[in-house]
Amino acid sequence: MFASKLLTCSALLMLSGAVLSQKFISLADAEFKIPDTSSEHPSQETSSTSTSTSTTSTTTKKPTTSSSTSTVTPLTSSTTSTESPKTTTTPAPVTTTTKAPPAPSVGTWNASCIVLQMAAEVNFTYEAKDGNFTHGLYNIPSTASIEDSDCTSQTIQFIHLNWGPETSKQSFLMYFDKKNDTTELSSIQIHLNVLTEDFPNAKENQTIQLIHRGAGEFKTPDKMSYHCTRVQKMNLTETLDAKQLIGSISVRDVQVEAFLAANATGFSVVHDCDSSETSDVVPIAVGIALAALILVVLISYLCARRRSTSRGYMSF
Repeated sequence: MFASKLLTCSALLMLSGAVLSQKFISLADAEFKIPDTSSEHPSQETSSTSTSTSTTSTTTKKPTTSSSTSTVTPLTSSTTSTESPKTTTTPAPVTTTTKAPPAPSVGTWNASCIVLQMAAEVNFTYEAKDGNFTHGLYNIPSTASIEDSDCTSQTIQFIHLNWGPETSKQSFLMYFDKKNDTTELSSIQIHLNVLTEDFPNAKENQTIQLIHRGAGEFKTPDKMSYHCTRVQKMNLTETLDAKQLIGSISVRDVQVEAFLAANATGFSVVHDCDSSETSDVVPIAVGIALAALILVVLISYLCARRRSTSRGYMSF
């Protein structure tokens, strides 16, 4: 009886164990049937439990603002591309509107103590009707007459030319100085009335005073005439002490002589501007020095040769 009960209990225990094992197996199989979330989030690994899978899906969700921020364009790019840089323009300098005169002709003037021959053109600045300043060209006429001259002084002499109508006389003066038996130009003074018939765009009733301070021009020894065919340009200012240039005068084919003797009939011996101003004493002195040097070298050579010859005889 006891044995049969024992067998019955053992059979029940084995049966219950088998049932439990089948349940566990079914539960294990059921875990593998959980829906796969890897299709939604391919970057996350599949977990072994349903709780871990749900947690992973919530943490790897992509932000929704990434697509919208990538399409935003700065407003400044469109505004700067449409604006054009502002440019400032400076007014061009006023140029001469008057017709340039022909080349000046050569004139000759004789004031007994000063004989002058030249062609001169003046380039100066004047005020136009619009208030701007422009350049004008004016030729000293070859038909100008001698207004005055000073032949009494033996240190300073001048010649004064004028031309034009009586109501608006133009004038040209040249001063010469004599120092240490040398004559040179000391100054030029020009007085011009800017007439509308010569300069139509000029402001009316305008007078120009032009002065040049001499700086060794037309320099020549005493009793010789200065001669130069090439163009020479000299600056002009308003006064002798002024530094601001307002023009220039160009002269060519110049021959002039001041401090002439009373009985002179024309120009003296010509001193050309392109000739050498070196005194004749210098080349003469250089020639004498070279001759003396050659003589010394020759004497030294002869003395040395004589000594060598005498030593040769003594050796015998």
